[in-house]
Amino acid sequence: MEQLLYVALTADVDPDANRAQPGRVDAVSAGTAEGVSLVACFEGLGILADELEARRLPATFFWEARTLEALAKHDARLFSRLRRAPSLEHGSHGYRHEDFAGKVSRMPLGLEETRAVIARAGAAHARLFGAAPCGFRAPYCRLTPALAVALQESGCLYDASVTRRPGPEWALRPYRLPGAPALYELALCRSTDGAGRPISAYLWQLFEGKRPVADYVRLIASLRGRCAGGLLQVALHPWHLVVSADGRPLRSPGAAAPHGLLSGFLDEASKLGGVQFTTCGTYLRREVNEPRP
Repeated sequence: MEQLLYVALTADVDPDANRAQPGRVDAVSAGTAEGVSLVACFEGLGILADELEARRLPATFFWEARTLEALAKHDARLFSRLRRAPSLEHGSHGYRHEDFAGKVSRMPLGLEETRAVIARAGAAHARLFGAAPCGFRAPYCRLTPALAVALQESGCLYDASVTRRPGPEWALRPYRLPGAPALYELALCRSTDGAGRPISAYLWQLFEGKRPVADYVRLIASLRGRCAGGLLQVALHPWHLVVSADGRPLRSPGAAAPHGLLSGFLDEASKLGGVQFTTCGTYLRREVNEPRP
């Protein structure tokens, strides 16, 4: 029986073109003096919801809780649509896109501070979705030892922050994290393209016109045989369907627009044999026989 490569489309739902700043734990949007913008995020969420519904594709959303609360307040219809969608899984992405490691802020969060953020984000998630998040992706994909401990203590099933290259030691399979043995890691993939150039499974280069759809389809196809049974996460930010990483509007027409490129990618990836779209949690529970909460 042919073993499938599983693909999870994942969305980091957070403020527009956000970036860490020295001297503050939270993120701000490019082009704003102090705060954040959510205009492109909400517009991109609507586009993404349309694309997924049109193809009946599952996906995993990692929500920054501040953004989640703002969506529920300011666009209740879109929030309800996403909350009720049976094929969507909802995880956590911190409360205010915290720089937990302090790489840019120079204000790393200790264990108690980290616990407080995870608890606050989890409470907002539970209030709005009716259940605690089962998965987490760290802002900037910077997982810290304190984060791993806090996530395990919160009852989270998996983290999806670490980036690795597939090879003999890792074939896109889940593994337990040192220091938090009850927490699984679903690592992101970094590989090379046909020209030997590094390629990650984040789609930002696609939306900014720096890579074609074919590069990402070839990445999936190249992993089918050598990583069969594994999970490839293809990641994006909803705001990137509207603005660039520096906050500029992305205005290319038709199929060259970010939503057209996403549509083309989903169409081509869905046609690949030996590939099945899933959510992170569904895949992990199948792999490790964890009960559904």
